Formats: sequence, C-alpha cells, structure tokens
Amino acid sequence: MTHRVEVFLPGPWWNTLTYILDGPRRPPEGARVRVPVGNGKRVGFVAARRIGEPTDREIKPIAEILDESSALGDELWGLADWLGRTFLCGMGEALQLICPALLLRGEALPPRPPSEPPRPQKSFQEFSFYHPLCEARFAYYRERLEGRVLLLFSEKKTAEAFFTELPAAVKANALLWPSSGGKKLWEAWKKTASGGVQVVVGPAGAVFAPFAFDEVIVDDESNPAYVFQKSPRISARSLAGRRALALGARLVFGGWMPSAKTYLRSRPKCPHPLPPRGSFVLVNLKRTLKVETRGVEGKPPITASLVDRTRAVLDEGRHVLWFLDRKGQAGEVYCADCGGSFSCLRCGGVMRVEGDGEGTALRCIRCGLRGTLPLQCPTCQGTLLLGKRPGLEALFSLASWFFAGRAMLFAAGEKPAVPSVILGTRRLLPLCDMLDVGLAAWLDLDAEARKVEYSARFLAFSMVWESYWRGLNSKGRTVLVQTRRPGMVWQNAFRLGWAHFWKAELRERESLGLPPYGLLVQIDPPGKTPERDALIRLLERAGIFVMDAGEGPLWVAGKSTERLAAALAPRFEIKHSRRGFPVVTVWAE
Repeated sequence: MTHRVEVFLPGPWWNTLTYILDGPRRPPEGARVRVPVGNGKRVGFVAARRIGEPTDREIKPIAEILDESSALGDELWGLADWLGRTFLCGMGEALQLICPALLLRGEALPPRPPSEPPRPQKSFQEFSFYHPLCEARFAYYRERLEGRVLLLFSEKKTAEAFFTELPAAVKANALLWPSSGGKKLWEAWKKTASGGVQVVVGPAGAVFAPFAFDEVIVDDESNPAYVFQKSPRISARSLAGRRALALGARLVFGGWMPSAKTYLRSRPKCPHPLPPRGSFVLVNLKRTLKVETRGVEGKPPITASLVDRTRAVLDEGRHVLWFLDRKGQAGEVYCADCGGSFSCLRCGGVMRVEGDGEGTALRCIRCGLRGTLPLQCPTCQGTLLLGKRPGLEALFSLASWFFAGRAMLFAAGEKPAVPSVILGTRRLLPLCDMLDVGLAAWLDLDAEARKVEYSARFLAFSMVWESYWRGLNSKGRTVLVQTRRPGMVWQNAFRLGWAHFWKAELRERESLGLPPYGLLVQIDPPGKTPERDALIRLLERAGIFVMDAGEGPLWVAGKSTERLAAALAPRFEIKHSRRGFPVVTVWAE
C-alpha cells in the first residue's frame, strides 16, 4: 500500500512537504523521518495534515523512518503546534527551538520509561510567591520539591547555586539542565526522557525538558532574560505556563515583582514591608558637576550627591555599584557639520562608539551590528565627528580621577578584595549576591525609561527595585537614582512598592491598547526597500494596517494574530527560501 505523508522540516518554513511511503501503515504523527530535499537528505517530522498549497513537483519517497512513535511525545508535540501558531513562527521554527541539535540530526532516541499506571486526573492551579529576599523564596521552593518538578531560574549561576545546596536525597534524583547545546544537552535530554529524573533545575532552556511534571516553578518570572534572544523570541515563562496548563500541573510564579500579565490576572499581594524611608534617593541630573570628556559632547552623569555618597560608603568599608546601560566611549556619534547621527544599515538603530584610538568602532544598540568608524560623514563628507552622551569607558576615566587612590573596577567579573567602585551595565546586579553593597547608583535612569519599547518603564523600575533588595544584608542599602525629571508617578513607586507601579502603568497601557491588553507584532523584512514594500502591500491587501516608520521593523497591533497569520503564511513557504524570510516577533506582555 502507498501512503502520502506530510512532513514538517525544521527551519523557517510554515508549510509541509508531501512524500510517499510503501508499506502496511504510515508512521505516526511526530515521528522522525529522513527525506530527500534538493540534492541531499534532511530529518523531518510527520504531520497530521497538509499545511500550505500543493505543488506540481514530483513526489519523492521517504528515505528512512527513524521512530516508531512520536519523538517528542504528545505533550511537547502539542506545545510545538501551539507555539508555531501563537507566535507566528511556524511549526518548523518551533521544532528547531524545542529539539536538541542531535535529535534533529537523527540520533537514536533513548528507550521509553516503563509504562506507569494512569495518573489521577488533575486540574491546573496557579500560585504566586513574591518576596524580595532570595533566601525566603528559595526556602519556599525547596519545600515544594516533591514529585516531578521543573524549576526555572532567570540566571544560570542562580540555578547552579540552588542546585548545589539541594539536600542529597533530592539531588540523587535531580538534574541541572545545561545552559549550552551539544552533547551535554543531548545527554540531559535523553536522561530526562528515559524517566531517570524527578526534579529538573535550570535556566530558561530547561522549559523543554521532555518529562511530564506535577509542578513547575518560575523564579524571577518577570525578568526579560526568559525571552530567547534568537528568533523566535518567545518567553520561557509563557511556555512554562502553557505546559503546566496542558499537563494539569501546579504553576508557581515567584520573584522580586510580578510581570504585567501576572499582576493583571491574579493581583498578587506584596508580602513584605516597604523599604525604610530614605532607602531610595532621587537626584536631579540637571545639576551635574562641571566636568567634560574630551571628544564627547554632553556632561557626564556625575552629581555632587553621587560623589559624596560614594565616598561615604567606601569609608564604611562597603562596595559601590555604578550602573549605566551605555557601553563604549559615547552613546552615539554625529557630524558637527551637518548634525546628522549615524544609523544602523540593518535596522536603523543608533550606532554607539566603542573603544578608543585605533580600536574605535561602531555598534548598533538595537541589533548589535558592528562597523568601523568612517573618516568622513557619509551625508556631507564632513570630517569633524563627535560623540554624544558619555558612555562607560569615558566615565571610568573620570571616576578614577574623582576617587584617586580608591579601587576602581570596570564590569568586575571577580570578587574584589577591598571596598571598590564598580562600573558597568545591569549585568552588575548579580554582584549584589556576592558583595556587601552599600550604594547602588543608577547614573542615568532616563536613558532606560525613554527607550522606544512599551515596557521601558517597567524594565527601569524592576532593575532599580532589584538593586535594592538583591542580596540585602542587615546593614541595609541605599539606591541613588539620577533623573532629569524626579517625582514622576512611576518613580514614586520606588517608595510605595510594585503594586503602586503596576496600577498606574496598566491604566496607561489599557488606554493605548498595549500588552497585556493587546498584541504588538514586529516584522523585520529580510531585505531592503523592494522586499519591504512588497511585504507592506501583501499585508494591506489583507486589510491589515501596518505602522511603518520608513526604516527598521514594521509593526501591527491587534487583539489576535489569526488574520495576520493567514496573510503571512504564503510568504513562509519553502519555495521562497532564496528570497529570505521576514522575522516575526509577537509581543504579548
């Protein structure tokens, strides 16, 4: 008997390809097969039905059947289907995200665990435990490690530290999920799939561990680190919630503060007292000291209050952290003759200056594209190129002058031996767990809050909130926030707590239809102007309003993605591979 078999190929394609198979039965949905594609062979997954339009090409036979059953199991296969539909990435990219590389290359699966008696029917339950002190949250999590548990952390080092402190009896049946791919990930995947693990602890990638858990715990659930940096940019927190719902498991969200969607849905309470009065100090950034940085326009974000408080904390024998999310010598470069700023050729983002002298280069703050600093302005051919807004490298030189004789560190990777001033980006926050930090200073918080992302204020607030509570010892800590507009509503929430912040923030988001009240879809075209214009015409023919700033990504707003998915589906068929595919990102919270 000859069967027609639809196959998903891992990749950016949304459609299936049709193959034929001679035999008594067709392979089950989700099983891997090796199929001819072009001049070679690839591993694909059997689909239940055709996706996309049929083609007139000759139908080729399947070369090899690799599995007798679904390679991922029903639950993970269902997750891939939901992920591809909900986040407009297609089944192909969903499978690439979920599966280890060796599974996609056709490596043999481990034997299935012995069949268990039917599990009692359970209903999904959601709990929350928000506490500012890690010790309290971690003690709560350890009490819940009974049965099959998946525990996610936003940082690899935090997951490792928690796993190390587990009781021996728990650790004997637990696994620390690797943060990298390759053989380590494949070994962890096989051990979990074969039933040899009861507890999985790990960073965001552990959300794809192939076992049916009774409970999933997500610590620091509002942290953007859960969003995968490579396309498709999907939050592991959302995937964890979906898996818990499908399995009828208990879901626990914890952290320093809740995300927008969690707060809107369940209105969790803040179970701890507010910071003592005076813990947060707002300083007017317009009153900076009269110092300059050579070759960079704009006053450095250094005030008298910052200098005085830094010296006082160092005299107490404690460390000081200076935060500025602006790497390099300057935030951006511009031409003094025509006033034009340098923009990224790929996404239109601002190009900042990194390095000095012969090592000077440009880097896009949005997509990370690197480039050399030209000798002339590309617009007017002017040769006087200056920097705007001093960055961390320029600031380090000034700080060394202000605190001569003191220990100064730049983005420290090791624990300093003496009280020090440490400069860096938000990546310094884990140092609060290792050092006695007496002062956490945010040198230019406005730069974070004024970013184009709708969640900019939340990210700014959550980082400042975390910098006070994280690793806090009995001596307390002061957080100094330098801003050009002190006293704004969201800044007052530093003293009043995150519930006050979310009430004000969600009122504004609701009035504008922003997440979590609506969806924003970002579409990055694969090429330059012709491809971009063709994509806009495709969407407008489907009656979809496209927000186009003339450069950078296209944006679509709405309540659902169904109509957009129908319009985009033909553009993601495998026959368009040579043209490249748009990158679609769905922002939902």
